[in-house]
Amino acid sequence: MYNYKRLNFYKRAEVLSDVVCKLTRRFPKFETYEIGSQMRRAVTSIIFNIAEGGSKKSVKDMVSYLRHALGSVNEVEAQAKRIVGLGYVDEIGGKKIVGESQEIGKMINGFIRKLEG
Repeated sequence: MYNYKRLNFYKRAEVLSDVVCKLTRRFPKFETYEIGSQMRRAVTSIIFNIAEGGSKKSVKDMVSYLRHALGSVNEVEAQAKRIVGLGYVDEIGGKKIVGESQEIGKMINGFIRKLEG
């Protein structure tokens, strides 16, 4: 239906994924399989759901995958706030992840409205 690689929110989600994956490598060893792993799964889930949705033939199916991506966006946002509280990243770094997550979410929501409009 859509070439997901051309969607701006997909491109931005890829960059966010790279940032989060690199960041979580610096977490304490005991967090490698805890919040670090959860954050990596959530941020990659954003791009994977956008990609899978792009292959669907119906608008309804595409929107369903985009809504799953939004769930992962919200999860990354909540996790970013949590890692600031745990001291794994400074407040500025956490706010950058939160802000980018929110922007990606707005773009996805806008695309959903366009598809359903």
